[in-house]
Amino acid sequence: MKSFTFLEEFVNLPELLDRVENDKDLLAELLALFQEDLPESRAALQTAINGGNLRDIERAAHRLKGMLANLSARDTASLAAEIESTARAGNAQKIPELVSMFDLLITAFSIALDSFMAST
Repeated sequence: MKSFTFLEEFVNLPELLDRVENDKDLLAELLALFQEDLPESRAALQTAINGGNLRDIERAAHRLKGMLANLSARDTASLAAEIESTARAGNAQKIPELVSMFDLLITAFSIALDSFMAST
């Protein structure tokens, strides 16, 4: 595997490598699975937002939070957790702002991940 430079902006690499017992093949597999699942998970969040269903927003954000936490992507996972808790609290007015921030961060993370995977 080549440099983790771009990826390190989004993930806690020592923690992630420890989580996979420094198995870089397993890490590559996990990252590929994440890349595969991300579009559907983002679409589920957007569908929930478009429908205005707070419970569905909470569930979609929870799923994203778990996916990101498993990759040690703390900042992005934290933002997904904030969307989840905001939806659970019924604060629909705050969700668009949080989702806007999340979209910027997850898009940048996804681009970095694509670049990293292309270099492996």
